[in-house]
Amino acid sequence: MSKFKPINDEQLFLLPPSVQDFVPAYHLSRIVNEVVETIDTSSIETKYSHLGQKSYSPKLLLKLLFYGYSIGIRSGRRIAMACESDTAFMFLANMYRPDFRTINDFRKENIGFVQSSFVHIVQLCKELGMCKVGTLTIDGTKLKANANGDQSRTKSQYKDWLSQLNSQMNELLQEADATDMNEDKLHGNKRGDEIPDELANMQKLKNKIEKALSTFKKDDDKERVNLTDTDAKFIRGSGRIDTNYNCQAAISEDGIIVCAYSNNNPSDRTETLRIVEESEHNAQDKFTDVLADSGYASYNNYEQLEKTGKVCYIPDQQLNTEKEKEKNPYHRNHFKYNEENNEFICPENKIVNYSHQSTHKKTKQKSLVYICKECPNCNKQKLCTKGNYRQIHLEKRESLRNKIRERLKSKEGKLKYIFRMRIEAVFGNLKHNLNYKHLYLQGIEKTTAEWQLICIGHNLKKLHQFKLR
Repeated sequence: MSKFKPINDEQLFLLPPSVQDFVPAYHLSRIVNEVVETIDTSSIETKYSHLGQKSYSPKLLLKLLFYGYSIGIRSGRRIAMACESDTAFMFLANMYRPDFRTINDFRKENIGFVQSSFVHIVQLCKELGMCKVGTLTIDGTKLKANANGDQSRTKSQYKDWLSQLNSQMNELLQEADATDMNEDKLHGNKRGDEIPDELANMQKLKNKIEKALSTFKKDDDKERVNLTDTDAKFIRGSGRIDTNYNCQAAISEDGIIVCAYSNNNPSDRTETLRIVEESEHNAQDKFTDVLADSGYASYNNYEQLEKTGKVCYIPDQQLNTEKEKEKNPYHRNHFKYNEENNEFICPENKIVNYSHQSTHKKTKQKSLVYICKECPNCNKQKLCTKGNYRQIHLEKRESLRNKIRERLKSKEGKLKYIFRMRIEAVFGNLKHNLNYKHLYLQGIEKTTAEWQLICIGHNLKKLHQFKLR
């Protein structure tokens, strides 16, 4: 008697098989199938005509894209191949085998629909009891742009390049004119007016350079614009500066990404209010607490979040650096403020009187300036200040910053702020486990859609885990 089960490559099924039989009951692909069926695709369907060959359903192509992004497959070619060999893709495709161009064209032509799909899934999670709206954690991660950093140039470099290109094109045209006398020998049966390939390529390059020149916002020779993707900027990410996009995200208490978009701003500070506002819009509810790193801190952000009733857990940039500086006995933090007389008392018991109000040229922050007139008679002057008189600049909203500092230093605040690391785990999974370290599309609008597709995949996996409980 054989110890093994028989092998028969030509074994037939007794009854016609169903693709449903090849996918487990609680497989991720079934969740993707159910979720996409709840999405209204009528705005896409109206683009199709009744004439000619019947098209693939938009829902079918959305299922393939969403499932692909959830498991780290975003290439149209790889998805098309999977429809022939992967039972989960075969199930979602209803055994159809769409061409990779069909998949890529569908994604390219429906970029705007991704945003509404992202919001729909966030709200669906909320209806199912997920997406808790107590605490909002925000952060950004840098993803490599689909653009070579060597193709980034300043405005003057582009002008020089364009000038050289024009000279080369003129030389080619002059050479073409010089051959008119020998036209029959050169062109034979051709008309002789075809544009040379070299000249046609130069014309394309010229158009790209002129487009890049039109994107410069100011006459600053330090500003650099990339020829391949004019929206991509040099941003530090993963320890090096390269052409990147700053991809923003916000997660709820249970790890649902409630807001996602890309931008080309190296700083996160200008995104704080926007990402909180969009998160509440997508979740259709209010968040009470906001967690973020010091990159999102500014007096204006503190003030606006306080006005809207948010409890901030966002440390300022000076919080950690001041610990070392405070070792200096004449650091500003060792000056005691006398609120009654609106004055400071220095470590040598000298009075630092209020002098005037100043406004910062760049930040427009308004500060109260205090000056000590007793410095020239103090034997500690050189240890205290480099000038003749010690000055203290007190930002009008500094009390708000100090309030947030005390909140972060409290036991409850420290425990609360630890949860900010949950978003790092989300980024770690997306970038290292699923290998989403770079973007395929170009331009802020398209890269935002691509980043949202990546985040849709994350939310669908969270939804799948929730259903398995």
